[in-house]
Amino acid sequence: MLDNGCGMSSADSGVASSGVFFLERELQCRLQQFPISIADWQPLEVLHNSDNAIIFLAQNAQGQQAAIKRFKFDVQAVALARVAHFLRDCRALGLSEQPGLVHLWDAGVNHQAIYLVMEYVHGDTLKNHLATLSLPALAQRLRWFSELLAVLGRVHAAGLLHRDLKTSNILVRNDQSLVLLDFGMETQLLVEAGFLHEDEIYCTPYYVSPERLLGEPADVRTDLYALGVIFYELLVGQKPYEGRSLAEILKKQALAPIPQLPLWVARYQPLLNGLLAKFPENRLPSVTAVVHMLHEIQGEDSFGGV
Repeated sequence: MLDNGCGMSSADSGVASSGVFFLERELQCRLQQFPISIADWQPLEVLHNSDNAIIFLAQNAQGQQAAIKRFKFDVQAVALARVAHFLRDCRALGLSEQPGLVHLWDAGVNHQAIYLVMEYVHGDTLKNHLATLSLPALAQRLRWFSELLAVLGRVHAAGLLHRDLKTSNILVRNDQSLVLLDFGMETQLLVEAGFLHEDEIYCTPYYVSPERLLGEPADVRTDLYALGVIFYELLVGQKPYEGRSLAEILKKQALAPIPQLPLWVARYQPLLNGLLAKFPENRLPSVTAVVHMLHEIQGEDSFGGV
């Protein structure tokens, strides 16, 4: 039986994972492995644990909840100027509390690790919303696309790339508004800390652009390709390129023609073509260009409608 790293076997986890005992034991174990102590915030539960970072659900004395993201690399592995730049960018984007971005309340260094204190968003991923048997109304899905355009435009305007856009990185709040989970600022930190290599494709196979498969550097159009995949999912309810293996999926990303939309959403085909073009020079060049084409298709007065 495999140990999960906290002195509990996979069999034990299966029995106790739904109980308070397992959650508390895991919390204490992870806090020993990756200590974090931030004034006014008490960790309650492990929300997510990846190779690069761990996210705790925390609460303050007023009962307000937050998600605390603690990176696993030692801050000394990264140049001091890079750390300062990262924290400055986080505060500039997050503390402004712009619509569509997770609100960031604090950022700093604790126990030789970089941490972010963010709002805890109540909701589910866009991926899960689109996986239901009955898709949300088309008008709602198009509103989501408009919101995503707005927030991605803010990220690009700040001189940043997201690099890993996908429906599982987008949350739908209980009021049906969208939240982009990260701002694309972490990649260079992870490269400098040795968690990623410069030539590594840092993205999900379903959303990777053809040029990234060739090892070419990412730019705004890389994000727009992933946005095109999401747009297709919003319109049709499935991914444009699927396969039974990773190799088949990647081959389709590089070589398969852009799929034709069903008749009832066919008027969006030119926009889809402009996002999913195989060569970046044939793609729409910016979020602004995407918005303009959407305006032309829908009409200025019906932006976001059907």
